[in-house]
Amino acid sequence: MRPADRGPYLIARNGSHTNNSLTILSSAGRNLHGFVDDIPQIFANDLKESESHEEEMNGKKIHTIFDPFSTSSVNISKDNAKKIAILESKCEELRAQVEYLTKEKENATEEIERLKDQIFSQSTYCTSLGAVLGNLTWRASRFPQIVDAWLSTFQNKIAEFLSIVNGTFDAFVDTYRSAFPPINNIEYQFVMGLLGIVTNISASPEGREFLITNSSGTEFVQKLIKLMPELPSTSGAVSLKRLMLMILYNVSMNKTGLRYLLESRVGDALSHCLENEASSDEMQLLCLRVLQSVTYDLEEPKYIHDLTTIIPIQRIETMVSAKRSDISSAAKQVVKHLRHSQQITK
Repeated sequence: MRPADRGPYLIARNGSHTNNSLTILSSAGRNLHGFVDDIPQIFANDLKESESHEEEMNGKKIHTIFDPFSTSSVNISKDNAKKIAILESKCEELRAQVEYLTKEKENATEEIERLKDQIFSQSTYCTSLGAVLGNLTWRASRFPQIVDAWLSTFQNKIAEFLSIVNGTFDAFVDTYRSAFPPINNIEYQFVMGLLGIVTNISASPEGREFLITNSSGTEFVQKLIKLMPELPSTSGAVSLKRLMLMILYNVSMNKTGLRYLLESRVGDALSHCLENEASSDEMQLLCLRVLQSVTYDLEEPKYIHDLTTIIPIQRIETMVSAKRSDISSAAKQVVKHLRHSQQITK
C-alpha cells in the first residue's frame, strides 16, 4: 500500500503536521457528511431511474400481455350485448306470434264449435227431409207403373240410388248394431223408406233383374245376408228385418238372383231367424217363404247340402205342427222340396 493512502497512520506518527491534518479531516468530514446527506437522494434518484427503467422494460410486456386481454374482453362484451339485443328482439317477435296464434286458435275453436252446430242442424234437417221424401217415394213405388217408368227412363239415377242405399244402410247398422232406435226416430224412418223403395223395385221382374245385375244392387243383397244375423233381437229391428226378408224373397224369384243367394249362403241369415226364440211368428213365416222359394226345384247337390247342414230338415218338421196354419203350410212345402231334392241327388 502506498504511504499517501495510509492517512491515519501518518497523523499519528507526525505530530508536526497536526494543523494540516485537522484541516484535511475537517474537509473530509464535511465531504463525508455531505455524502451521507446525499445518499437518500442518490438512492431515491437511483430507485426512480430503476423504476422508470423497469417500467420501460416491463411496460411493453404488461401492455403486451394485458392489452389484448382487455381489448378482447371489451369486444366479447360488445358481442354479447349485440347477441342479447338480437335474442331479446326475437323473443319479442315470438311472444307476439304466440299471442297472435293463441288468438287464432281461440277463434278457430269457436268457429269449429259453430260449424259443428251448423253441421248438426243441417244433418238433422237433411235426415228429416230424407225421411219425408223417402216415405213418400216408398208409397209412390207401390204402383208398378211408377217403377217401370223409373227403370225405363232413369236407370242411371236408380243405380245412384242403390249406391246411396248401400252406404246408408251399412252406416246405420254399424251405428245402431247393439240397440236400434225407436221406430219414430228420423234416421230409422229414413232407412226404412230407402229399404221400402228397394223392396218395391224388386217386386217387378225388371226391377229384380236390374237389382241383381247392378254392382251396387248385388253388394246390397250381399250385405242383407251378412248383416241379418247381426241385427239385435229387439222390437225396433223387426220392421227393418221384415223389409230385408221381403227383398231376399223377391230376389229369389229371379234365376240369376236365386243362384246369387245360394252362393252367398242365404241359409245363414234364414237359420238365424228360425233359430232365434225371440223371432215373431211373422218373422218365422217370412223366413219360411224365402226358404220355400229358394228350395223350389233345387237340384244342385252342393246347395242342397249347404242348406240341410245349416237348417236341418228336422228343424223345419217341428214347425209343421205350428198353431198358425200359414206357418204350418209353409213348413210342409219346405220339407217337401228338400226331400225331393235329396232324392234327386241320390
